[in-house]
Amino acid sequence: MERKQILSRVLFWQKWLGRGTRSANTQATPWPHWLILKGQVFLFGIDWEYSPFEGSKNKELQAQRKNGFAFYAVSRFQDAIGYVKALPAVKGKKYAAALHLCDQQSQGGIEIFCFYLNANRYALIALNESKPVPGHDYIGSKENVWQLGLDFANLQENQPIRYVGNTGIFDMEETLTLEKAFSNPSPNSEFASITNQPLIVGLASVILAVFGSIYGVNEYFAHLRQQQELQRQAMLNDPNLMYERSIEPALQQVASGGRTQIDNWMQTIGKLPLTTAGWRLNAVSCNSQSCTATWNRQYGNFSELFNSIPVAFASRTELMDATKPGNSTATTTHLLLDEPKEKGLSRSNLPVAKELLSQFSSQLQDLSLLDNTVITLDKPALFPITAQGTPDSLNRAVVRGNWGLQLELWTIGSLNLFPNVVPETLDIQFSEGKQGPAVYSLKGSFYALYK
Repeated sequence: MERKQILSRVLFWQKWLGRGTRSANTQATPWPHWLILKGQVFLFGIDWEYSPFEGSKNKELQAQRKNGFAFYAVSRFQDAIGYVKALPAVKGKKYAAALHLCDQQSQGGIEIFCFYLNANRYALIALNESKPVPGHDYIGSKENVWQLGLDFANLQENQPIRYVGNTGIFDMEETLTLEKAFSNPSPNSEFASITNQPLIVGLASVILAVFGSIYGVNEYFAHLRQQQELQRQAMLNDPNLMYERSIEPALQQVASGGRTQIDNWMQTIGKLPLTTAGWRLNAVSCNSQSCTATWNRQYGNFSELFNSIPVAFASRTELMDATKPGNSTATTTHLLLDEPKEKGLSRSNLPVAKELLSQFSSQLQDLSLLDNTVITLDKPALFPITAQGTPDSLNRAVVRGNWGLQLELWTIGSLNLFPNVVPETLDIQFSEGKQGPAVYSLKGSFYALYK
């Protein structure tokens, strides 16, 4: 589908869903769909805007109040805002579901969160760099949600998209229940009321006229607004404050270091035979979720291979050369047997980069004495990659570097890595006959404090 056709479809959805430009005549419902979880009220279907306060924040809010909107929720860095005309009359604080996901579940980049609510009511929330995408905080049927998500994905021009939710509508959807997604409401996502400033100013004017203090009160309000603006600018311009808000969630997404991942891989693939039913195991590639085995045919057929493999597999592929049926390959993908009990790194437990590099380099030097060894170690850079500033300008900055090593397979059982050295991929290549030893390649990242 060409980009122009996709844009046309998105514009149709925005018009059909009531997601166009807001005006005084907008026929919005009193409030969007809401959901109560553990006494907290989360609202879906909010109309979002980017860069809401290019001028005066107060002026913009008063303009929206004249359009009938009485409440608003604004993102942590005040670069996205959503308005509603009324909040549901139920007990509990009211939160914008989209902003809560931005703060608690987002990992940055392009993301689509999709949840089943009730009675064929589904919620779709699209995020871009941890901000709600206008027109894509939507409540509707399963079919409409799927179509809206598909059209949005087609506009991303091959950018990676993270799918999260409890519906299974989209391929590669990371499972996330409603209870887990919304268990701890983000304070930044709570709705606030738009103050009726004209009424307040009118009452103040009457009081000031009585007491003859109009000038002093006006000066006070001007000073107060100035201080609030200065505080907001200071917050937006302080790289350390922004870094502190991003580093801990980023570290919690890091996989376990040391041998945890290696042992999980080996437990998953350890029972794969080198030969079975006329097929030979050629290679195995593992990531954080699964391992894929590649099989080369010697004399058997596909059915015999798949029936003989003693390890359960989640998917398979078959590749046969029509002109040379004997030259056939197949793959089986095996899900990891155990999820790590603990995930993430603690900044307080990270060593200083200079100390870690000295210890890790020494370990790699010892390994380089073995035959068929290849080692790589890159200079670390600021983590996460989206952080602003430099390691020198930030307090307690965390750095991340890449490493890799290739060794003969017999060494993998005795390889011990530091807790903050995280293996991310494993590739094993088996030799045929007596052509040479089997070798494996590990690649990953290491994490440390800059200073």
